[in-house]
Amino acid sequence: MEFIDYYKVLNISENATLEEIKKAFRELAKEYHPDKNKSIDASQKFRDVFEAYEILKDKITKDIFDERRRKFYNKQSAEFKNEKYTKSETYEHVKKEANKRAEYFSRMTFDDFIQSSIFMLKKATSKFALILMFLFGLFMIFFGLFALVNANNNEGLGFLIMLFCFAFGGTLIYIVQNDWKK
Repeated sequence: MEFIDYYKVLNISENATLEEIKKAFRELAKEYHPDKNKSIDASQKFRDVFEAYEILKDKITKDIFDERRRKFYNKQSAEFKNEKYTKSETYEHVKKEANKRAEYFSRMTFDDFIQSSIFMLKKATSKFALILMFLFGLFMIFFGLFALVNANNNEGLGFLIMLFCFAFGGTLIYIVQNDWKK
């Protein structure tokens, strides 16, 4: 089993954030896309970059990779080669799928690749949708307060409605706040 250090492939540190991983992927994918780079090894480098991104962007496969990397660099190559734990199947599946997708994207024209969702790594929501989510979150919080104040004889039910509305509204506002930063 050959070991490829995905951090070296992407030229990032092992402590890189998801944003740093995405940025490195975008830069290297532009550089090595076979439609743009006509060198002999561009296609393989593109696939390696794509595979590294697919493994490192996901917490589960990144954790598995980090464990394998640690074993490999700690000179425990026998342990690395004879690894037989269940997480390997997930890791190998993601790696295999990454190779298939890399092959697909490497056959695209560069312009199509730049417009693809994998390269754009867009946020799921537009600014308009974020504003609507924020306003709905505020509405839910105020509705919760309204339900509590107008509960009349059933304060327990009013309190439960208020809790639900606060939780739901607060979650929406939290999502908006996190997505807006990106």
